[in-house]
Amino acid sequence: MFIVKLHKSVIVTYLGVMFGICATYFAFVKMAFSQVSYLRYSLVFLVLAGICDMFDGKIARMCKRTEDEKNFGIQIDSLADVVSFVFLPVVIMCSLGMTSVLDILVYCLFVICGISRLAYFNIIADSDVPVKYYSGLPVTSTAIIYPILGLLHGVVSEGVFFKIYICATALTAILFVLKIRVPKLKGIAYVIVPILSLILISLLLVLN
Repeated sequence: MFIVKLHKSVIVTYLGVMFGICATYFAFVKMAFSQVSYLRYSLVFLVLAGICDMFDGKIARMCKRTEDEKNFGIQIDSLADVVSFVFLPVVIMCSLGMTSVLDILVYCLFVICGISRLAYFNIIADSDVPVKYYSGLPVTSTAIIYPILGLLHGVVSEGVFFKIYICATALTAILFVLKIRVPKLKGIAYVIVPILSLILISLLLVLN
């Protein structure tokens, strides 16, 4: 009936996309009602999307899949990453009023580097052989970078906050495609990182 089948191996990936959409919603609400700051709600859902991405590959490899389902999983994971970790940070920054010419140029750099890195990953990806190192900074790192930066919102002046955000965005874009080895999380990290993520979510919700 449909051209794709909802296989259980990609359910966590779809859940991450849903969190990304929720984050986008709060960013647009911020645009519409500028007197109310929904930035931190967007960042909370960004963290949740990051947690989903952390586990989706691990869960997928535990499922029995055909070759087509494995290849579909690789492609859908990267497409989901574009929504939650490449496009979403730009939407959040635009919602804050960061729309100068320089900002737009940095956003272009960020998105181009992000999708290029994901395309590179898709070429070398093997769903059955987890890598020990990433080449370049994974785009999912934005699920940690931007929420941490978001804690500065309201703490420092708006001008300083914008400068920090745009500089961090430019640096992150370069790190996406820079030829560096970034160790992949493994073992106890799958316990520690979610705990730290929950602490970060708590801080975003509690701190003004």
